[in-house]
Amino acid sequence: MLLYIVLGFLFTNQYVAGQFGDFKQDFGYVTVREGAHMFYWLFYTTADVENYTDRPLVVWLQGGPGGSSTGIGNFEILGPLDLSLQERNYTWVKNFNVLFIDNPVGTGFSYVDDWSYLTTTNDEIALDFVNLMRGFYEKNPEFEGVPLYIYGQSYGGKMAIDMGIRMHEAEQAGTIRSNLKGIAMGNAWISPVDATLTWGPLLLAAGLVDQAGHDAIQVAAREAERLFNEGEYLSSTFAWSATQSQVIIHTDNVDFYNILTRMRPIFTSNDTRSAFDISRSMMIHNKAYTKEAEQEILDLDILMNTVVKKALNIPENVTWSSTNVFETLRPDFMKPVTEGIEKLLNETDIILTKYNGNLDLICDTPGQILWVDRLKWPGADGYRNAPRKPIWEDGKLQGYYKSYGNFRFFWINDAGHSVPRDNPAGSRAFLRDMTTFG
Repeated sequence: MLLYIVLGFLFTNQYVAGQFGDFKQDFGYVTVREGAHMFYWLFYTTADVENYTDRPLVVWLQGGPGGSSTGIGNFEILGPLDLSLQERNYTWVKNFNVLFIDNPVGTGFSYVDDWSYLTTTNDEIALDFVNLMRGFYEKNPEFEGVPLYIYGQSYGGKMAIDMGIRMHEAEQAGTIRSNLKGIAMGNAWISPVDATLTWGPLLLAAGLVDQAGHDAIQVAAREAERLFNEGEYLSSTFAWSATQSQVIIHTDNVDFYNILTRMRPIFTSNDTRSAFDISRSMMIHNKAYTKEAEQEILDLDILMNTVVKKALNIPENVTWSSTNVFETLRPDFMKPVTEGIEKLLNETDIILTKYNGNLDLICDTPGQILWVDRLKWPGADGYRNAPRKPIWEDGKLQGYYKSYGNFRFFWINDAGHSVPRDNPAGSRAFLRDMTTFG
């Protein structure tokens, strides 16, 4: 179906060169260092305000690593148009200026002159982000001083922590005129070992595996933990994917992004992909392995590499993709960023929000609670003793929240891995808490 829509756009000229759709926008490249070119796409808010700078600037970071914010985050989750190019009634653009960034370099429309320029650590990603924002503010100086919030989903939440540290350092040094106020981690890959170790217990409690299945999953998870503790980080990443394989086998293909649904059978004679290839594909595309997901991936690829590419004047030699990004970050994949969270809590007044869809498995809520309870910061006891309060939106219990100081945790019901898409009403609660809008 999307192919016909794309052809209609191509032949009826329903966009002008330099813009896609009717929404006010800005986009472009910033060379963040030699050989590395990062792409951003800004949508100005449609809120009824005197000036769009009266509303905050929200950066959206997709996961993976290698998931495209301008593609997946924009068209599939919270941008002004959905994948069928229809207006989305719960788009965040209604309340915020939303900046989609393809990062790390090599993701989406961001590109490198040579594979050697790809990032290998979370800190390298963060340094690129600071340079991207410098270039953005140089082109859009009216946003200097406007409250800035970084929202990262999945691996994007992990990247957001080091980005926050580096942005704060740059602000303190006076080398950037941003106004970073908050960082949100949505179903985030913060402490990978904790997440992996809780898959078995969660599935057992939900009745999705029996004791034998639980035990098989835990054996694989403990191996990932052992390798990580011994500093074998790359091997730990492969053990993580092997743990995913055990989950798939013993749950009869449970959906890693929503435990109430199932994926297609994967380990068949018709599928020659390795366990790691399957795990990587799910992380990058933010989807389980289903026929519908395969079609959506194909549709988005066609959309981005045809009418979107033409409308945004993307260089002809650049293809929207995620080439080699995951591979170069494999040794860094299982490393946590909890020390970075502690640094932000101990040294800044930046608001840190952790929100989680309770139906997610890949970044499950029990795994998040483990690392949260271990955080060392002045408000740790206050947070533990704070009451957990209900979230009511549209007359429905959407979840719960708990907060103390500049840290808060939101449990969101009726949502899996992508909370803004799965439960827009519940999302309004954590948006308002951090920004006052939503």
